[in-house]
Amino acid sequence: MAIADLLWACPRCGLDRGLRASADGRTCARCATRYDRVRGARIRARSPDGAEQLRSAAEWVDALPDPATLLGAGDPIRTAAVTARFVARYDVVRESGRYVNRIEVFGAKSSGTLEMAGERLAYRGEGGDPVAWPFEDLRAVQASSRALQIRGAHHPLASFAFNADSSFLWERLLALALGDFYRRTGRGEIVELQPRIVTR
Repeated sequence: MAIADLLWACPRCGLDRGLRASADGRTCARCATRYDRVRGARIRARSPDGAEQLRSAAEWVDALPDPATLLGAGDPIRTAAVTARFVARYDVVRESGRYVNRIEVFGAKSSGTLEMAGERLAYRGEGGDPVAWPFEDLRAVQASSRALQIRGAHHPLASFAFNADSSFLWERLLALALGDFYRRTGRGEIVELQPRIVTR
């Protein structure tokens, strides 16, 4: 996972969406701490005064602000510019003439805005009608290294690549918001989000 997706805020000063691309990694727009990957899947932070600190990715994630603090920050909770793709069809995979599985084939890319507000997600594409997923209709949530995929009851599987935000953070925010929604509405405790939402 890229540093920009993993570190959705600066672990040193807490600036949300504060890391900007620089020649050798990512640099915080406020405190000027520079983050770059080094051997052993570790991340090095270098302060403007030259002081360095090496930590594992997990240790840096633990130093981030709690994503739950963003849930109470207003409505919409968060918006982000994205490139979206929706599954257009499913192709059958066969081996030696026997059915093996189906694979998803995505349609064309579109640019727009993904928004989490109230108890729903919504995508507003440029020049198109908005697509909304009430929390009660979401069936699965999964983040990859650069994208967030969601499956709803009434829409095809959708994949959102973030232009300047973190798929990792969006997955965590959705997990928190969905968990709260399920508990408040008596749907149970969510134990997994993919390949489908499962409760106990």
